[in-house]
Amino acid sequence: MTENTDISAERLGVDDSFSFSCDSGLACFNKCCRDINLFLTPYDILRMKRRLRISSAEFLKTYTFPLFPEEIGHPVILLKMIPDETKNCPFVSGEGCMIYDDRPWSCRSFPLEPVSDSVPPVFGIVKREFCLGFGKGRTSRTVRKWRDTQNVALYEEMNEGWKKITHHEDFGSKNFLEGAYRDIFFLGSYNLDEFRNLLIHGELQRYFDIGNSVLKRIKSSETELLRFAFKWMRCVLFGEDTLKRR
Repeated sequence: MTENTDISAERLGVDDSFSFSCDSGLACFNKCCRDINLFLTPYDILRMKRRLRISSAEFLKTYTFPLFPEEIGHPVILLKMIPDETKNCPFVSGEGCMIYDDRPWSCRSFPLEPVSDSVPPVFGIVKREFCLGFGKGRTSRTVRKWRDTQNVALYEEMNEGWKKITHHEDFGSKNFLEGAYRDIFFLGSYNLDEFRNLLIHGELQRYFDIGNSVLKRIKSSETELLRFAFKWMRCVLFGEDTLKRR
């Protein structure tokens, strides 16, 4: 990010309270949606492309660009900012986020940032120099209550399914930045509509024993389709017994 950002040294548990509010009455409203590196998760992409009623491929081409960072070890997807002097998110207006109910995980989790993988999790507070939202609102609001109001639970459930791939013990033994492994990872993580086409109309059913009940679920629910894609990747990439092979 180009704006100065700092994560507070204070650590908060889920039942600790903090004071923060964001609304159009603040002079800083929408500044947090400007000139940022916004990484999108597979579930972010699913929700956003569905909200826009376009395919995964069209969403990726129009609104994102890929990076292939060696330090991360797999392709990542970033949201394109508008290429003008504002460098705004393409989905922000003067009234706020135009896709608010389907905004990405990192937007809905702000200003809280997980700082550990412990259970229950521990959080820091992300502070940006322009933000006027701190010290506003109800100081009795707990981390748990804030997260409930932002509906992060399903996003984080889906992110955990993806982390079983990106944090797999054998992840480092394969090259996900080029070749066949990259293509498999990109397909199952980001290009969900193409994955569905290959699954239902292509060749994937020749290699996997996919029952009718499973097919019915993934035809009717993109969330179930993405869960299946995660299982498929674990099977193909790591040889896990997550799917039955023919």
